[in-house]
Amino acid sequence: MISRRSVLRSGATGFAGLGLAGLGLATLGLSPRAAHAAVSSAKSGASDTKFVFVFAPGGWDPTRVFADEFSNGAVDMEAGAERGTAGNIGFVDHAERPSVRTFLEAWHARTVVLNGLMVRSIAHEICTMIAMTGTTSGLTPDWPAILAAVDRDRFTLPHLVLGGPSFPGDLGVAVSRTGSNGQLEALLSGRSRTMADVVTGGPNAPAESLMDRYLSRRAAARAAGSRSAVDAALAAQFKVAVDHAAELKDLQYIMDFTGGTDVADQVQVAVDALSLGVSRCVTLASAGAVLGWDTHADNDNQQSPLWETLFSGLGQLMQALASTPGTSEATLADETVVVVLSEMGRTPKLNAFNGKDHWPYTSAMIVGPNLVGDRVIGGFDRSFYGKSIDTVTGDVDEGGQVLSAEALGATLLAIADVDPREYVDGVDPIMGMLA
Repeated sequence: MISRRSVLRSGATGFAGLGLAGLGLATLGLSPRAAHAAVSSAKSGASDTKFVFVFAPGGWDPTRVFADEFSNGAVDMEAGAERGTAGNIGFVDHAERPSVRTFLEAWHARTVVLNGLMVRSIAHEICTMIAMTGTTSGLTPDWPAILAAVDRDRFTLPHLVLGGPSFPGDLGVAVSRTGSNGQLEALLSGRSRTMADVVTGGPNAPAESLMDRYLSRRAAARAAGSRSAVDAALAAQFKVAVDHAAELKDLQYIMDFTGGTDVADQVQVAVDALSLGVSRCVTLASAGAVLGWDTHADNDNQQSPLWETLFSGLGQLMQALASTPGTSEATLADETVVVVLSEMGRTPKLNAFNGKDHWPYTSAMIVGPNLVGDRVIGGFDRSFYGKSIDTVTGDVDEGGQVLSAEALGATLLAIADVDPREYVDGVDPIMGMLA
């Protein structure tokens, strides 16, 4: 069996999918849901890893779950918390957060925790860009956009954003937001016409069907009759767009695109999008209260329920993935990597308001297949700065590479068999994470 580690070392890249645009669901003799899944499976020339990104906006406090700093006098730990272990993963246990222990006990074998992840700033917007793109430019596509754009023609909505940040860069064609008020659902159903300042009517169902069929035939004819390479490329992409528009209309009868503000509310949409082959990447948000995780005052009382809600939702997500058949493996859990992160950490000491301010070192958690799981990589020193690592082994190494957001991104690309050197400069992926 060829591992991702050996593929990356050989410089190989991922496989391209096979296109079957224009294949109508009704012609397959299956239910709409089964038909769409069959079409999506047929489009794929090879199995691919899927991704769910879960983002906690505002900056979480790693010492409330991931960072066991009880022996570090420079860090204010939480009253009532104690050391916990699940397999080889140490964590901060607390009676008010039982879902953390429940989750790690169930999934530690597939889990990698990264401690001491550097994001180079203490400004929310900049840290968010660095965490998601490895740069301070809002024009650089983020990790899920890059991953989704690989063979994007295979997916109706390659990167589906239910919540959280999104930096599509020049890959905007691969990224779609559902909208905080059900805008995507309204577009598909036609209800958006009644939401405008000026209400407009539309064609009746038979007329609309006739228009759709005409547009599909014209797009196919245009693609077949191109007279130059540039014209052919544009016509082919136009045909793909028309086919995807038709698929979206079918999808309104198969899945609901309306999510919520927390992970548990968004699970079903995410699982449907992955299992039906609609998307390769889905981004969710664990927003919590109005200010999210930005706890400059009353840190412990605010962060604790946020962590509990997050891990409760993650448990539901993993259970749903594990109970849903995959497109190339037994279950979605066997082919989906879940990436959980926030844009920054919080200071080691409480401030005068019992809060914690912004800190440029944080933690992240990755759960899924093709990982050397049951492991914590990195750590914090006595000043609560992140420790460097040996990227080959993943072990702490004072002379090694900084554990950075760029290194995390490069590793995610490597997990997906995408050569990170095409997108990330100056850092190596953490090979010690790759199975």
